[in-house]
Amino acid sequence: MCAPDPNAGRREAARQKNNERINKYYADSIKQWNRETDYKQNVQTIKGIGASRTRSDFDMFALQQQGTGLLAKQEAAKKYYVSQSVDEGGRSNRFGKNKMADYLNKVAAVDRQEYALATVGEATAETGRERRQQAMIDKQNQALGGDPQFGMPTMDPGRDAAGQMMNSISFGLNVATGIAGLFTSDARVKDNIDFIGTSPKGYGIYEWNYKGESPDNRYRGVIAQEVLKHDPMSVGVLDNGLLGVYYDKIDVELEAA
Repeated sequence: MCAPDPNAGRREAARQKNNERINKYYADSIKQWNRETDYKQNVQTIKGIGASRTRSDFDMFALQQQGTGLLAKQEAAKKYYVSQSVDEGGRSNRFGKNKMADYLNKVAAVDRQEYALATVGEATAETGRERRQQAMIDKQNQALGGDPQFGMPTMDPGRDAAGQMMNSISFGLNVATGIAGLFTSDARVKDNIDFIGTSPKGYGIYEWNYKGESPDNRYRGVIAQEVLKHDPMSVGVLDNGLLGVYYDKIDVELEAA
């Protein structure tokens, strides 16, 4: 007669934890793939549409400034020629030269502004565009994050052969003497659970095999979670956190099926 492995519950918990770790890794991988797809699309948009829009805005501004400069030249020329058509009444040639110099200075000032816009202004605008573009790309890099991590491996506690042997001895003695102690009867460590019937006191009787063991090693008894609902005093918590049943307090025996 073989008692259940004391580590059966720990192994089942380890398997569940490992499955959760694997599922989380796959879920995080899908999220990362979506972020990478968004990152590529956003960077293409920043380098393409964003850059062309910035250049277009500058070109429009430059055309406006050129138009303003042409109007300024036109107005300066108009004022100069109007002054030349007026009878100066014998004014000196020096006055006329001053008018010409004033006109030329105004034209030169407009030309300097247009030259600065076409050289320094365009370079400054391009530098600003590149900085803004890089700032947006850096923001996308931060949002991208790192690759998903698989995490630390889950340790399998393995089979407790010595503990199982001692449980088998204790189990055999208890069955033989009719003295039932606290035995693991937690549904979390059982597999292939079949309902057999109901005891006179109303406890459900089941047959099962413990997880991680051969399906041929069948046991008969109760489910601790069910007993807990009807008779909490007949249920205890084992050192490994699983529920056990005091079979000496109920009218069902734990036995090999």
